[in-house]
Amino acid sequence: MLLGRVGRATLETVIILYPALLIGAAVLVMRRRDHAGGRGWLWFTAWLLTGALFTFSLAAGFSIGLLFLPLVAAVLLGVAWLSPHFREASGLLVGAATFVAALVVLL
Repeated sequence: MLLGRVGRATLETVIILYPALLIGAAVLVMRRRDHAGGRGWLWFTAWLLTGALFTFSLAAGFSIGLLFLPLVAAVLLGVAWLSPHFREASGLLVGAATFVAALVVLL
């Protein structure tokens, strides 16, 4: 019985990590939005690839996706630190949508 509680607590913790990462990145972008640097298509592409990686990790869920979670966290927070601008950060949504569209086409 105790093992079931530990398993459930771990599952809930992992599920909370994905939105917590997004909230952390959004807070980081809002606090650093006045900093220079990280503008243009190159950074939009960095956000796009980050969004695709994040969505892959989320879609892969509790199999291989968990192995990518530390990498996703480092990349997401790193890109948010280096390019804290909302225009470039919109690439995160484009990357997520691109990944989902690729899944639909391939499946």
